[in-house]
Amino acid sequence: MADAKIDMALDDIIKKNRNGPGNRRGRGRGGNMMQRRGGNNQRGNRGGRIGKNNNFGNNNNRSRGGGNFRRGGGRNSFNQQNNNRSNNFRQQRGRGNTIPGFNRRNQGSDKPTATNVTALRRRMVAAQRALSRATKTLASIPRIRQQRQRILQQPQKLRNIITRNKLASAGAGAGGIRKRLGTGRKLTGRGGGARLYLLSSTKPIEIARKLSDQQIRSILPSLLWLGLQQCPKNHRLTISAQLLQIVSRFHDMDTIIELFEIDFHALNLEIKRLQKIKQKILEGGQQNSNALINQEIIAFEQATARDRCRIVAQILFDDNEKDQQLLINLLDESNHVRIVGDVLCVLILHLSHSFKFDILISNLLHSKYAYEYVIRLILNIPTLKLTFAELIIRCSANDDGRYHILRTLVKLYPIHKLHLLRLCHQRQTLLSLILDLLDHSTVNILLLILSNQKQRTWFKKCQTPELVHNLINKLFELYRQKQCSQHSILKITAILHVYCNVKFSSDEVQQLLALLLLPTMDVTLGLCYLFMIPSLVEHNEQRIIEWLIPTMSSLETDDKLLMIGLFCITNYNEPLNALASSTLDFPCRIDPGPFHHSRLLLIQRVFTNDLLVQRFATIQITLNLNATMTLKHLPAHFICYLLSKGLCNQHHVQMSPWVWSQILQCITPIHPIILTLINELVTTIVDARYTWYLAPIDIQTIHDYLVSSSSNDHISTKMLILLYLLTLNDQATGDIAIQYIQSARILFDLLPLPHLVEQLTTKDYDAIAPQLGRLMMEQLPQIFLADHALYLETDSQLISLHHVYKADMIESLVDQLKSTLVNGISRKQADEWRRGWFRVYAYRGQLLTLKTAQTLLENNQLTYDDLCADPHSLLRFSFQVYNYPSIVQIILFIMRELLIASRHHFERIIKAKQQQPTPSTDIIPLQEVKNNPLYEKLIHAQEALVIQILLDVLHEYKKTACLPAYRELQGVICSFVHQMFITNPELARHVHFQGYPSDQIKPLIYSVPSMHICLNFIPRMLETNELDTQIFAFELLTDLSSFYPIRTALLVVKLALQVYATLLRVLSNEDRLRFFSRTYKFLTHMSSTFPPLTQNSVYVLQQAIRACSLPPSNLPQLKWTSDSLGRPRRIDI
Repeated sequence: MADAKIDMALDDIIKKNRNGPGNRRGRGRGGNMMQRRGGNNQRGNRGGRIGKNNNFGNNNNRSRGGGNFRRGGGRNSFNQQNNNRSNNFRQQRGRGNTIPGFNRRNQGSDKPTATNVTALRRRMVAAQRALSRATKTLASIPRIRQQRQRILQQPQKLRNIITRNKLASAGAGAGGIRKRLGTGRKLTGRGGGARLYLLSSTKPIEIARKLSDQQIRSILPSLLWLGLQQCPKNHRLTISAQLLQIVSRFHDMDTIIELFEIDFHALNLEIKRLQKIKQKILEGGQQNSNALINQEIIAFEQATARDRCRIVAQILFDDNEKDQQLLINLLDESNHVRIVGDVLCVLILHLSHSFKFDILISNLLHSKYAYEYVIRLILNIPTLKLTFAELIIRCSANDDGRYHILRTLVKLYPIHKLHLLRLCHQRQTLLSLILDLLDHSTVNILLLILSNQKQRTWFKKCQTPELVHNLINKLFELYRQKQCSQHSILKITAILHVYCNVKFSSDEVQQLLALLLLPTMDVTLGLCYLFMIPSLVEHNEQRIIEWLIPTMSSLETDDKLLMIGLFCITNYNEPLNALASSTLDFPCRIDPGPFHHSRLLLIQRVFTNDLLVQRFATIQITLNLNATMTLKHLPAHFICYLLSKGLCNQHHVQMSPWVWSQILQCITPIHPIILTLINELVTTIVDARYTWYLAPIDIQTIHDYLVSSSSNDHISTKMLILLYLLTLNDQATGDIAIQYIQSARILFDLLPLPHLVEQLTTKDYDAIAPQLGRLMMEQLPQIFLADHALYLETDSQLISLHHVYKADMIESLVDQLKSTLVNGISRKQADEWRRGWFRVYAYRGQLLTLKTAQTLLENNQLTYDDLCADPHSLLRFSFQVYNYPSIVQIILFIMRELLIASRHHFERIIKAKQQQPTPSTDIIPLQEVKNNPLYEKLIHAQEALVIQILLDVLHEYKKTACLPAYRELQGVICSFVHQMFITNPELARHVHFQGYPSDQIKPLIYSVPSMHICLNFIPRMLETNELDTQIFAFELLTDLSSFYPIRTALLVVKLALQVYATLLRVLSNEDRLRFFSRTYKFLTHMSSTFPPLTQNSVYVLQQAIRACSLPPSNLPQLKWTSDSLGRPRRIDI
C-alpha cells in the first residue's frame, strides 16, 4: 500500500514535469559511471539512479550537474542521498511520531515486483529532477540551505515524509524576508482561528500577511515541523516552501531547529534512567538533592538544546514527588516561558508515547504562566486539544487559569463547547465558565445542575448575589433572542427562589410578571409558578385575576387548571404539590403560610364551586387508562372526589356519561382508580340523602355497545361493565332494584361470562378481581362451572380463545339440535355438536343455555328466570334424546348451572320480599326462611329430585336399550351424580333416604366414586321407623361393604347385624318374611366379605330361619370358600 501511494504521488509529479521548461529526457550528465548506470551497491544489486551509492559524500562529479550546492548542480548526489533516506525511512518508519494528524505513515510493506521495476525507475527519475529544481530554489534563501541539510541528516523520525519543493510562482514579492523580531511572551485570543487555519491552509503566505509576528511566533514549532515534513505531492511541495519562507524571518528558528536535531531516542533512554535512579533513592528513604538541577535551571537559557529538553522532561514529566520550588524556578521565570514552551512542543511531537500528559498539565497549572504554556501546546498540537481540555477540567488547582484556558479553547473551537461544559458539569467544577457560556445549547446543563440536590449544593457554594442577578439577566437576554423558552426561565428562577433562597429585585419581579402575563403563556404553568413565588402576587392581584378569568370562562379549560381549582377549594395541599411539581418539572412544596392569601383570592374570584362542577362534566377523559400510568392525579381522581362529596347531586350535574366514556377507554392492566370510580358512582346513584340523584348509565347504551362489532375484542371493557352491573345490583334497593333486575338480565346474556371468569385470574385484573370475584360468586355462581374449559384445551380444532362467536353460531347449534329431535343424528355428529356447544358457551353462556332449553322444551317464551325458578322443567324433553349421550351431557351441564342459579334466584326473592313494606300472607314468613334450616332442606329436596328423576330414567332406559347404549348413558348420568355428591355431600343423604330402585344400587356404587360417603349415614337409615328405608339400607350396605371392605364398613356391618337380629324379633310375621326375603343376601355375603363375622352371620341366619319358619329347601346358601376361610382378609377391627 505504501509503494502504491508513492507511485500515485510520483505520477502527479511526472505529469507536471513532462511539459516543464527544465525537463530533459535521458540520462543525466553528472556523476560517475556508477551513478549514471545505477552502479553496484553493497548487496550486489544493479539498477539505475535509484540504487544506493556506496561512495556517498565523495564529490567525483565532473559534469555540469556534478558538485554540490555551491555550483547550483549536484542533482545526482543530492537525489541519491535523498533516495537512501527514503529507503531507510521505509525500514524504520515504525519509530515515527504517534500524534494523530502529524503521523502520516502508512501500514504495510509492499515492495515493487520485478515486472514494474522499470516503470518505477522512470517515475523516480522524473521525481529526482523535479526535486532538484526545488532544491535550487530553496538554496537561494539564506540559512535555509544549511539548516535544511542538518535536518535531513537526522534520524529517520524527522524524515517521516520527504519535504522538497520549489517556491510558488507568486514568489518574487510574495512576501520578502522582513527583519527578525523578538516575540513577546503573552498570547492573545485574537487571530487564533487564523493561526489554526495557517497550519492546514494551501496558501499559508496569504494568511500569514494577516497575522502579526507575535501570533506566528506562537505556532513556530508546528510551522517548522510541517514545513520540513510535507507529503511529496506537487501541491504539498509548494506549501512546504511557503511555510519555510514564513518562518525564516524569526531569529528563534535556529534554536527550534536545534531542538529537532536532537537524538530523541537516546534522550528518552536517559530520562528514564534518571527517573529510575530518583525512584530508588526515594524508596531507600534518602532525600534527593536538587542542587544540581537548580544550577541547571539557573543556566537554562545558556544550556544546549539537548540539556533543555532533558531538564524540562526531568521536571515536568516526572511522576515522583518533586520540589515545588523547581517548578517555580523553571516555569515562573518570564524569560523561560518562550523557551520552555518550544521545548514542550518539540518533546510532545517526538516523545508523546513516553510521557503522561496528566502530570504535565498538573505541573503547568501550578505556574502563574499556565495560560501561556497550555495555549501554546494547544495551538501547536491541535490534535491533543480535547485531551488537554479533559485533563485541565479534572485538575482542581488554579481555577482562574483553567477558566481562561478553556474559554480561549472554546473561542478557537466552538464546536467543542457543549462537550467541555458537560465535562465541567460531570466533574462539578468551573461553574463560572458554564454560566458565562450560557446559550440555547447549554441551558439544559444549568437545569440539570439546579434540579439535582447534590449538584445544587455545588451551585450554592459558588452562589453570590452578583452571580445570580447576572444569570437572570442573561436568561432574559437569551429569551429576547429566542434562545431560551418561557418554561426554562420559570423553572430556573423557581428553583433559585425555593432551594437557593434567592430574593428577586423589583426590576426582576416586573420582568417575571410581564413574562407570566403574556398571551402565549400557559396559564397552568404560570399559576403553579405563582404558588411557588407568592411575592409576585402582592400588589398585583387585580392584574392576575384579569389574566385568569377569561381562561376559566372558556369552554376549553385545561384539565390541570380544574384540578388546581378543586385542590384550592378543598385546601388539599399534597396533590397540589404533586401537580405543581409535575407542571414545573422539579419537586417542590407550597408554603402554606404565604399561599393562604393566594388561595382565598382564587376561591372567591376564580374557582367557584358551581363553575368547577360544571366544567368537570366536560373534562377530558384519560385515553388508554391502565395501571402502568405513573400519574398520581388523573381526571378520574377528581371525579371520584366530586362524587364522594355529593357535589354532583348538589349542583345537578350528571356524571354517568363521563364515567361510561372513561370505562370505554380502559385497557389492561386495569388501573385501581376505575374500581373506586365505579363504586362512588353506584353509591351516588342509590344514595337517598339527596332530593336529586344521578341517573344510572343508560341500559340501552350498554346494550348497543355489546351488540356492536366494535366490542368484540374489548374484554377489559366488558369486565368493567359486569363490575358496574353487579355492584349496582348489590347496592340497589326499592324501585331502582326492581327496574335494574328486569333490564340487566338481557345484558348478562350478551356478556361472555365464562370467558370473563377465566380472564379474571390473570394479573391484568388484579385491581378488580377481589370485588368482582365476590360479586360473581354471590350473584352469578353458576358461571364458575369449568367443564367447557376442558374442551377448549383438548379440542384439536380449537379456535383461539380471543375469537368471538356471534349470534349466527348460536343459531347454527340450535338448528342442529332441532334437526336432531326430528330426524336423529349420528354419534359422531352428536359428539362434534357437543364440542362446538362448549366452545360457544365460553362466550355466550347464558344466552346459549336459554336457546338450548327453549329448543328442547319447544317453548320460545321460556326465560332464564323461569328455568331458575323450576330447574326440573328442563328434564321434560323427549325421551328419545337419551339415545344421544353427548347431548344428554350438555343437558346435565345446563342442569348443574340452573341448580346453582336457582339458589341465588331464591335468595333474591327472599331479599325482595323482605324489602316490601306491606305485610306478607305467606304461611311461612320469608324473613325466617333465610336463617331457617328449611331453606337448605328446600334446596336439597330440589336437587335430590333431579337425581331421582335421572335414576328413574336410567331404570326405564335399561328395559328398552341395548347394553352398550345403557352403559354409555349410565356413565353420563353417574358422572353427573358424582359431581353433585362432591359439591354437596348432604345431598347423598337426601337421595338415599328417599330411595330409588334397588337394581340401581350396584351401578351407582361402581360408577359413582363418592358413594362411600353413604357409610356415614346408613346407621341413621337403620334407626328410622320405616321398614322400606331399613330394607334399602341393608341392600345398600351389602353392596357397599363388598366394594369398600374398609374399617368403617366393618363397624357399620357389626351394627347392622345387631339391628337385623332385633328386627327379626319385633317385626310381624308378614313384615319379617318380606324383610328377610329382600335382605338375606346381607347375611350370606358378609361371611365372604368379613370372615371374622361369619359366626355372627350364621347365628343371625339361624334366628331368621326359626323366626320365619323356612323349610330347609328354601334356605339360602352361604357364599364363602375354603380359600376364604383359610386365608381371611386382614381387616383392622
